[in-house]
Amino acid sequence: MELGNPVILISAFGRGHWLAAALAQEGIKTTLVDVSTKLGVWPSEDVEGPFGFFRNEKISESQMERLYADDPYDEVPNGFTLWLKEGPFECKGPTTKFKIEKAPLSSHIKDYMLSGANTKLSKALYKNLEAFNFEQSWLLHLAHQWAGTTYKPNAQGAQAGEAVPLFSSFLVRQATRNGLEKSLEWLATKGVEVIKPHQIVDVSFGGGKSITGLELSGEKQGLFRAEQIVWMLTSEETYFLNERLGKYFFPEGPLEPEWCWVRYRVSLQQCFERDHLPSHTLVMNDLYSPWTHENMMVLQRTTLADQFDVWMRIPTVQRFNKEYLTVRSHRMKVNLVERMSLSEPQVLSFPQEYYYTYAQLGAARFPVFGEKQSSRRGKVLYSNLQLDGPEEWPHYSWGAYFGRHEMILGQLVNWWKEKLLKEQKEKRKEQVP
Repeated sequence: MELGNPVILISAFGRGHWLAAALAQEGIKTTLVDVSTKLGVWPSEDVEGPFGFFRNEKISESQMERLYADDPYDEVPNGFTLWLKEGPFECKGPTTKFKIEKAPLSSHIKDYMLSGANTKLSKALYKNLEAFNFEQSWLLHLAHQWAGTTYKPNAQGAQAGEAVPLFSSFLVRQATRNGLEKSLEWLATKGVEVIKPHQIVDVSFGGGKSITGLELSGEKQGLFRAEQIVWMLTSEETYFLNERLGKYFFPEGPLEPEWCWVRYRVSLQQCFERDHLPSHTLVMNDLYSPWTHENMMVLQRTTLADQFDVWMRIPTVQRFNKEYLTVRSHRMKVNLVERMSLSEPQVLSFPQEYYYTYAQLGAARFPVFGEKQSSRRGKVLYSNLQLDGPEEWPHYSWGAYFGRHEMILGQLVNWWKEKLLKEQKEKRKEQVP
């Protein structure tokens, strides 16, 4: 059986839903193939991640609609919060202005960060970044690094990716299993065809290094013809899904990241510090030590008052090392006790990697690549293929996702208009006697 639409998106974990809806809005028949269930045993908390949502003027109404088609977001009243050794640093609270004024940061860095990463200020600032010492510039490096997809040492953090707008409104949500389903239902109301296949079996190719279709198995099966394909999986996810597809799209093999984020669930006993924690806190032990492991942890509230998710960035090679994960948990508890002496932290559950094998989990949910791996990322081998996903994004933020998708949307809309124009010209030629 042969089916198809002009554009097909291969998606997982909610990637590209806004793009699919925007394409349909432009009158381009679009199919989204969701393979989330084929990429490992992940609870909703691991699918959501620890990065929240920075809302600023760059986020459009249609993008906001997509976000709220999923689980709802709640604004953190005092914004993004850093808990440093000397105390909390809130990016939208009543003490923010005072803290910024007293901070030894460069005035140029302060202006840039407070402007929401204004592009007019950025060129000169980044060009002269070496003129600032770490104490003057650490907040900019952190804005690049904490949610970044490329790891760099602290004082070089701003050399990779983009800065997240730390001083914008910051929102987080409690993810549920139904969130993805709600978003897929929303897509259907926008005119997008949604398919959940048992497997993507193979790919068909045409002349001029182009892909002509995908062979799917499942409720809807057969060859699905497509003129443009957006592939939203990393190389490692692609190999895990189907090694044959991996060899087609990423012949150099899967790109294993150097770092990844993992999640512990901990209990904290009632105490003053615990009760005053915001819903999301980035706990930084030592600004001058590497921003990895228990030195930089995200502490996020759950639906239960005494339970928190603790996220940390660890080397990918240690993902499935139970002894290593146990050692990190001990050190994490020591750090939490230093901050909250009466909290008596206990690990309720270790990261998924503690309980499952690679064959059950596959690629890390939030990979962070080494700077030397950049040459492998974003290589497109086919004329009608667009790549998207963690290997393409500068950081894990909805702003980065939407920015990438706006670029892809522009290219596909231009392609569609040229295609329609060409078809109209051919019809005119046929009508001429």
